Amino acid sequence: MKIPVYNQSSEAVGGIYIAELSLLGVDSESINKLGTHRDDFYILFVLTKGKMIMECDMIEVKASALSIAIVKPFQIHAPKMVSPDAAGYYISVAPFLIPNDCAAVFENLKITDQFNKIDKLEKKDLLQTVMLLHRSFEKAISNKTAIVNGLFNALVYRFVNIYSASNIQVSELKNQSMLIYSNFKQLISDATFLESPSFFAKKLNITTSHLNYCVNASTGKSVTYWLQNAMILEAQRFLYYTEYDVKEIAFMLGYEDHTYFSRLFKKITGETPLAFRLKFRE
Repeated sequence: MKIPVYNQSSEAVGGIYIAELSLLGVDSESINKLGTHRDDFYILFVLTKGKMIMECDMIEVKASALSIAIVKPFQIHAPKMVSPDAAGYYISVAPFLIPNDCAAVFENLKITDQFNKIDKLEKKDLLQTVMLLHRSFEKAISNKTAIVNGLFNALVYRFVNIYSASNIQVSELKNQSMLIYSNFKQLISDATFLESPSFFAKKLNITTSHLNYCVNASTGKSVTYWLQNAMILEAQRFLYYTEYDVKEIAFMLGYEDHTYFSRLFKKITGETPLAFRLKFRE
């Protein structure tokens, strides 16, 4: 049976969605309905009360208040239990909004370390930041997208600080496919995402078919997908954060033909670069 991939809620503001966990109507029936799945976005949890159990890439992880958790894009996961008194915040975020240095920290977390207790020294600042983010998300205010984005940036760096303070070790990947996928992802940069799969296979001293097998086994996606994904993330950042026109962005990404770039962007994302930009402009 194919594992479903869920997209971010249409209620997201500028690529960010936040809701109080207690308002999600989480009960055993709704948990069962959600089932095992992947998401094409990051999920961040702040658990302020109660307990939860999540199965993530076949590993069952327990969390109790006060703690944070992160689920990375395309990880196979399913909630197994949420206690009746559970409360906190659920945040989803489009991958292009995660700064590269934060993404590097998250990508290297072992599954068991993705769920982490909050130190008493971090508690007050973290909760104030997430509550302010939630309040701003819920309100009809001027410059809402910019405010929500700025507050999310503050929150994501607080997450990074908590993980870093825990002296979490870099993931020890025992599965060969996961190890090859991890090494492949580390080779992708703004200077390499236009290279062919064979370029990366050669760097890793394996065949192209074996690289594709390992990446697909680990993520359900091909090498080509992840190369295009890296390009799209960079394009989305240019469109979101700068005023460069599409032709300039295409050239900076290595495309001499900006019309080809625009067609590729639409094919992958379902919208033109300009439509993507306008979606986030008030």
